[in-house]
Amino acid sequence: MRNVSYHVWVLPRPRQDRYVGGFPRYFEKKLIRFLNLDPSRARILHQFGGMGEYGIRLDLKKDLRPQVVGDAHHLPFADNVFDLVISDPPYSDELAEKLYDTPPLRFREWSSEAVRVCKIYGIICLYHVLVMPRLKGTRLVSRVVILGRTYSRPRVATILQKLPEGWG
Repeated sequence: MRNVSYHVWVLPRPRQDRYVGGFPRYFEKKLIRFLNLDPSRARILHQFGGMGEYGIRLDLKKDLRPQVVGDAHHLPFADNVFDLVISDPPYSDELAEKLYDTPPLRFREWSSEAVRVCKIYGIICLYHVLVMPRLKGTRLVSRVVILGRTYSRPRVATILQKLPEGWG
């Protein structure tokens, strides 16, 4: 694994009144700074992000007031349009149903959609409790372990870069 960086960030959890499953406080701001992106210019998509702070928020749940109500498995966007795609799916089918009242996840479909809509050389951030694999058509850039308060599960941000067709 050439040129892959590994980091640990310690971030506070969201306020108690925040949405269940929300990012730790300052995660998005730190990610955008880490990637050296200008949030006023970069096209950012939150693929499961009804509560995201930056960019276009897509979510199945209308009550979260996303800009786009839609399914992450079938994104309503053209190919190669986003500089950054942040994917923070429910961490299991059981959690998808119990916490969010959404159908089971199909990893290959939603992850392929993330790659499809990301610009060539753009970034895909897979935020999860698991170390996620490199996606077809991408290269691994970095892994960031995010620690929060005591008795909370660490998260892992797997950061991938989309490559031109045939390179990955």
